[in-house]
Amino acid sequence: MGFLLGFFLKNGIHSRRTLWMTLVGFVPVFCGFVLWLFRPLLVEQGVVLSALFPQMSLLLFLHFLLPLLSVFIGTAVVADEVEERTLPYLLVRPVPRWKVVLSKTLAGCMTVGLILCVSLILTYTVLVLDGGISQWFSSMPQLLQSGGVLLLGVLVYVPLFGFLGGAIKHPVLAGLLFAFGWESTVGFFPGNVKLFTVAHYLHVLFPSLRPTRMGDVVKSKLFDLVLPTQAISGVTSILVLLGMSALFIGLTVSLLYVREYRLEQE
Repeated sequence: MGFLLGFFLKNGIHSRRTLWMTLVGFVPVFCGFVLWLFRPLLVEQGVVLSALFPQMSLLLFLHFLLPLLSVFIGTAVVADEVEERTLPYLLVRPVPRWKVVLSKTLAGCMTVGLILCVSLILTYTVLVLDGGISQWFSSMPQLLQSGGVLLLGVLVYVPLFGFLGGAIKHPVLAGLLFAFGWESTVGFFPGNVKLFTVAHYLHVLFPSLRPTRMGDVVKSKLFDLVLPTQAISGVTSILVLLGMSALFIGLTVSLLYVREYRLEQE
C-alpha cells in the first residue's frame, strides 16, 4: 500500500490540476499581504491586524479553499481514472480494490492538506509580522487549532467528493453546488437541519472568533451565530467527522464492486 500511496501522490502533485489549485491556495496569503500594506489605515480605525486571522481562516480557508480544493482534487480520485480509461487496468491488478481507493483518497487528502497548511502558515505569519517572533509563538495555539480543523475537513470532503466522482456524471459541478450551496448556507441555519452538514461540525471545533475592535457588539453577536458555542461537544464532532470519512471511503469502495468499468463502456 505504501507503493500505491507514493505512486498516486507523485502523479497527483505533478498534475496540472494540482498546480492551479496551489496557485488558488495562495489567495489568502496575497490578501494578508495587502492588509499588511494598509496596516496604518487599519490601526487608525482601531483594527488589530493579528486579530483578523480567525476571520480570514474561517472565511477564506474553511468556507472557500477547503471545499474548493477538495472538490477539484477529490472528484479526481475515481473520475480521472474513468475519463482516462485507466480504471479497468487498476481493477484487474492483484491488489484489493479497497487498497486502491484508500491509497488514492489518502494521496488526495495529503495534497489538499499540504496546500492548505502551507497557505495557512504563510497567511498567519504575514498577519502577525508586526508583533515579531514572540507574538508568532504566543498565538500559535490558534494556528494549530485552525489547521487541525481544516485537516479534519479534508478527511471528510475529499472522500465525499471522491464518491461523487465515481457515482455521477459532472461531479465537479455537483460538488461545487454542494460545497457552496448546501454547506455554505444550511450550516448557518438555526435548528437541527445543520446537523446534516459537514460545516456545522467543523464550526464547533473552530477557534472562537473575537471582535477586531473594542466595543464592536454587532460583530461579536455575528461571530457567536457563525460558530455555535453549544450544541454538541468537540469530541462528538470529531467522532462524527471521522465516521463520515470512513462512510464515504466505504461507499467509494463498494461502488467499484457494484459497478463494472469496462473499456467499451467508457
